[in-house]
Amino acid sequence: MDDLNTLAVLGGKPVRTKPFIVGPMVDDEEEALVLKAIREHNFSRYIGAYSDDIEEVLRMPSDEAGRIDAQWHFLGGPNVRQFAAKFAQKFGVKYAIPVNSATSGLSISLAACGVGPGDEVIIPGLSYTATGSAPLLFNSIPVFVDVDPRTFCVDPDAIEAAITPHSRAIVVVHLLGNVCDMARIMSIANKYNLVVIEDAAQAPGARWGTRYAGTMGNAGVFSFQQSKNIMTGEGGMIVTDDPSVARKCRLILNHGEVVMQDGASDSELENIVGCNFRMPELCAALGIAQIDKLEKVNEWRNRNAKYLIDRLSNIKGLIAPRVDENVSWVCHVLSFLYCAENMGLPRSIFIAAIRAEGIPIGTGYVRPMYENPTFLRKIAYGMRGSPWMDGGHPSSVVYSRGQCPVLERLISEEFLWLYHVAYPSTIEDMEDIARAFEKVVGGLDALRANHDLINLSWNTKRQQGRL
Repeated sequence: MDDLNTLAVLGGKPVRTKPFIVGPMVDDEEEALVLKAIREHNFSRYIGAYSDDIEEVLRMPSDEAGRIDAQWHFLGGPNVRQFAAKFAQKFGVKYAIPVNSATSGLSISLAACGVGPGDEVIIPGLSYTATGSAPLLFNSIPVFVDVDPRTFCVDPDAIEAAITPHSRAIVVVHLLGNVCDMARIMSIANKYNLVVIEDAAQAPGARWGTRYAGTMGNAGVFSFQQSKNIMTGEGGMIVTDDPSVARKCRLILNHGEVVMQDGASDSELENIVGCNFRMPELCAALGIAQIDKLEKVNEWRNRNAKYLIDRLSNIKGLIAPRVDENVSWVCHVLSFLYCAENMGLPRSIFIAAIRAEGIPIGTGYVRPMYENPTFLRKIAYGMRGSPWMDGGHPSSVVYSRGQCPVLERLISEEFLWLYHVAYPSTIEDMEDIARAFEKVVGGLDALRANHDLINLSWNTKRQQGRL
C-alpha cells in the first residue's frame, strides 16, 4: 500500500521531496570587501624580492604586519595582511600565514620544520587525501596509523608504535570537528623529539581545554575551501608561535630563493625551492568578513548536530561520536556509527532506504589513504619509486589493505555521514532527517523481507554511477 508508513524504497511516499541546500554564510560585508578590491584593482600585491629589512619582515608578527601602510609587500597586499592579523588575533597566535590551500599549507609547514627527503611522517590513515599526499611534496614518506574507534582521531598508541629512527614528524587530524588527544600526542612528540603539525581543516574554533585546535603543535593548518566553517572559495592558513617556522613558511610560499644571499647557511637554504603558494587578495577579502561569522556558523552546525543526536539517541543500532570532556567540539560533518548486528540489516540496505526517503547520507571516505594507488604501488615522482627508493636503500614503510583495522571497519561497515547540518539547514530540516530515520527503523522487518530485491537495485545503481 502506497502511504506514509510504507518505506519509499518499497514504493511508499518519501519523507522529503525538496533538496537539502548547504552553502557559506555570506552577506553584504563579503560583497562590499570584494567589490572594493576589484574597484581598486587589488588582486595580488605580493613582492617576491630581497629588501634590506627582509629578515625583520620574515619574523614580523601578523598583528604588526596588518598595520603596515603599504599596497605592495613581501607578506602580501592589504587584504592578505589584514586577514592574517585578524586570524592571528582570533586564535591567539603570533603568526598567521595565508596560503592558497590547506594542502600546500601542510607541505609548507612540514618543510619549514625541517622535514625533508627520506624523513618519515606519521599520519592517521583516515582523512582527506591531501593529508597523506602533503609530505610527498618535499620527498618525505607518509606512515599511516590507525584511529580511535569513537572519536575517529588518530590513536596515540598507534603513533608511538610506528616510531622508527627515520621518524621526523607527526601530522594529527582533528577529524569532523573533533579534537585529538593533544596531551598524549605532545608528550610522545617531546619524548622522541618529533615535529607536530595539526591538520585543523575541519575544526576551526574547536578546543582542547582552553587551546584552539591548530595552536598546540609546531604549526597548525586550516582550510577555507567552500564547504568549510570559514571559507574563501579556496585557500588555507598556517598558524604558529615559532618565529623560525613562520620565517621559513613565508619564504617557501613566496619564491624565497630570490631573497637568499650568498652568505646564507645551508640550513637557511633548506627546502627553499621556488614555490608560489600565495593567497589572492580577493580570497583574503572574503576571509576578513568570514572570521566574524565563525562563532555563528559553528553554533549553527552544533545546534543541528545536537538535535539529531538527541532525537536519534533511542535507536539501538546508532552510536553518536564520542567527544571527550575537555574537548569543545565543532561539528563539521555529523557521523553516527551503524551497528548491523543490532539493526539486523547490512548497512548498504539501510542507506538505500534512508536515501529513498529523500535524505542525503554517505559513508565517509571511499577508502583509507594508504589504499590510494600512489601508495600501494609507491609511484609518485617519476617511475623509479621516488621518494621511497631515494637515499641509497629502499624505504621499509609498507602500505597494504588491512594495516589499520579500526578505520577500515569504520569505512566499510560503520560510518553514516550526515553532511547537511551546516548553514542554512534548519531544525525543520533536521526534523525531516530524524523522521526518515525513525520511519526506516520502524520498517526494518519489511527491509529484511525484501533484502535481496533492494540489494540488487543498490548494486545496479552503483554500477551505473548513480550512487
